[in-house]
Amino acid sequence: MTNQNLFCFQFDDFRVEPRNYKIFHRDRALVLEPKTFQLLVFFLENRQRLVDKRELLDVVWKDIAVTENALTREVGKLRKVLGDDPKSPKYIETVHTRGYRFLADVTLVDAEPGVDSLSATGEEASGEEQNQDSTHTSFWRLKRVFVVLAILGLITVSAVFGRRPSLWTRVWAAKRGPTTLAVLPFHSLDGDPNDRYIGLGIADALITKLSNFAQLAVSPMSTILHYSDPWRDSLSIGRALNVDYVLEGKFQRLGDRMRITVQLLCVACNGTSRWAASFDETSKDLFQVQDSISQKVTAALPLELSRNEQAKLSRRETTQPEAQLASAKGKLLLDDDTKQSLDDATAQFRRALSLDPSYALAWTLLADASRRRELYGASPANFVPTTREALAKARDLDDKVAYTHSMLGLVAFQYDWDFATADREYRRALEIQPSWAQQWHARYLLATNHASEAEEEYRHFMRMVPFSAWGTTNFAQFLFLTRQYSRALDQVQKIVDAQPDYAPAHDLLGLVYEQQGLSDSAVREFRKAADLSNGYLGMASLGHLYAIQGKGTEAQQVLENLETPRKQRYVAPFERAVIYAGLGDTPKAMDDLKKAYSERSLSAQSLRFDPRLDNVRKDQRYHAFAARLGLN
Repeated sequence: MTNQNLFCFQFDDFRVEPRNYKIFHRDRALVLEPKTFQLLVFFLENRQRLVDKRELLDVVWKDIAVTENALTREVGKLRKVLGDDPKSPKYIETVHTRGYRFLADVTLVDAEPGVDSLSATGEEASGEEQNQDSTHTSFWRLKRVFVVLAILGLITVSAVFGRRPSLWTRVWAAKRGPTTLAVLPFHSLDGDPNDRYIGLGIADALITKLSNFAQLAVSPMSTILHYSDPWRDSLSIGRALNVDYVLEGKFQRLGDRMRITVQLLCVACNGTSRWAASFDETSKDLFQVQDSISQKVTAALPLELSRNEQAKLSRRETTQPEAQLASAKGKLLLDDDTKQSLDDATAQFRRALSLDPSYALAWTLLADASRRRELYGASPANFVPTTREALAKARDLDDKVAYTHSMLGLVAFQYDWDFATADREYRRALEIQPSWAQQWHARYLLATNHASEAEEEYRHFMRMVPFSAWGTTNFAQFLFLTRQYSRALDQVQKIVDAQPDYAPAHDLLGLVYEQQGLSDSAVREFRKAADLSNGYLGMASLGHLYAIQGKGTEAQQVLENLETPRKQRYVAPFERAVIYAGLGDTPKAMDDLKKAYSERSLSAQSLRFDPRLDNVRKDQRYHAFAARLGLN
């Protein structure tokens, strides 16, 4: 953003002083709420440019998830203060479905620090106030000189010691934690839509390579995809992501060659370039280019890499460019959360493996795709064996992939109930890649009664993957299971607002409403979940609610209805167990819980904490069963 200590914005008869959070119309001070003022400053900094709604939400509201209605309200407040007419705008133009553009000519004028350019009354300051302002101004000038000398000192140190590990680098790392980086999708200059996957593939490969260092936290591709608009400013994206640096790149086909330009921008330094380069290579040399970019980027950042970490810079997941591209396509499809996209992703991973059977990461991705069939009615008996087989191949080929060990931990915990192995695998994943975000580990921590550590793991995951619907849903489920219903409601409502057709969010929203005593709202959400999922979700929840309301006939009808889809899809016995628990039939509930465990579909955290099983937990048979499973 513009240096707010040095400049004010002037347009027409308005003057905006960002440093003082003040706006004046002629000689009269106006009042703006903090968010509205922040929105105005961002408009002024991006004047004459179409600013996308998503960008405004990301920058102005940062980590707070709000809907576009909040943005509309703030724009309305701002227009009212400026006297602007949305039908015939002079200042803020609405671009339908896209965003807004600030129309007026804006000039930057010098603002002497410590002195307001206009007072609220227009009267001259008293002699005492003038002395205070003079003292403040002198102090600021002295501070500015000190800052300049400090910068010159750093430049001198850099010139003397070059790129060797230095004291300021260590202080930087200790003070700020890991350096944060976003690698943006590389954009084609040819305008060919088919080149999109090439640009995403290059970025994905760099993200994978640069994610192996303890001092560097790299935003995952699933997050970056929300900022893939080639017309969007890289610096504003970096601010929205709250990262220290942004790596941007472009490429152009030149016959059998490809010209790639890349630049590393410092977000905190107003987009100052830390490093830039151009490469002109054949597609066969693409891996060499990726290696070179990774080495130059880590050299330009305030990092101290160990010998093992330096060796990772030349490590390659595959030797086949087409296999890498197929893997990148599959990962993008995997994040779409539909059955068709899951099938398409699986096909891409198999293609990658047909090109390079020794591609360990592709085997792990195939294993993850296999496991996700559970979300669409597959029985654990149908997908767990193929998941195990793919993971075993991945581990045999390369034992140093964090994703593989995290998946092995998930299988050990969720399907084998082997908590010791799960803990070992999760820890191994973090040893390999300290920045690895493991919401699966959070489930394990909750099931083993480490709720505070589980919440911190979820928060880390959501910082790394803020736009993941299933990630946010899992965090909301954690809050539900730990009886934090108000917080759970806030989280799940964000998902429903952002993705109204996401069935798991509606099912969970109904569960929260049920615990808050809002039965009518709960019924509405359960039915919505059932409609969106073709009956896969919501029905068992509805049956339990009927049961606790004393509607035994309706609850029994749901139990009968659950038998019908068993011919087409797997119905987890846990769904029947919660209905029997609501009916007060503890023996049948226990029978179904035991059956769910034998079929490897029982969730450890749900068994231990789901409030719908509270009456069942009063039975001694439950305690004996839980103890046998290791939930003491």
